[in-house]
Amino acid sequence: MNANAFTALAERQIAAPRKARMRAAEKRAATREQKALAERDDLHRMWKLYRQKQLDAALAGPYGGILGRLIAFLNGMTFEKGAAALIDHVRAEDWHSTDADTRFLALCIVSEAIMRLRKRAGLPEIDDGLPGERPNAFVIIREILR
Repeated sequence: MNANAFTALAERQIAAPRKARMRAAEKRAATREQKALAERDDLHRMWKLYRQKQLDAALAGPYGGILGRLIAFLNGMTFEKGAAALIDHVRAEDWHSTDADTRFLALCIVSEAIMRLRKRAGLPEIDDGLPGERPNAFVIIREILR
C-alpha cells in the first residue's frame, strides 16, 4: 500500500510536459527495438535464401553426387544411429577430389544436422570438448574434410 502511495505522489509531482517527453522516449525506444528485430528477421531470411541457392548450385555442380549422398544420409540419420555411422559415411567418400568450397559446405551441413539431432534429443546444440578430451564427431569430420 505504501509503495502505491509513493508512486501516486511521484506521478502527481512530474509535470505534464515531462511526462509527455518520457512517453515519447519510451515510444522511440520501442520503435527502435521493433526495427532491429525486423532487420534481424530480414537478414536471417536473406541468409537462408543464400544458403539454399548455394546448396542448389553445389548439387547441380560436378560434386553434386557426393553432396547428395551426404544429405540423404543425414536426412535418414537418427540420434540412436550414432556418430560412428556418420563418421564412417564421411570417411567412405572421396572428399579430397572435391574443391574446398564443397568440403566447407558439407561441413556446414553436417554441423547443422548434428545440432538439429542434439536439440531433438534435449541436449545442448553445441558440445565442444576441451583440449585433451576425446574429439567429438564434428571435430573428427572436420579433420576428414580438411
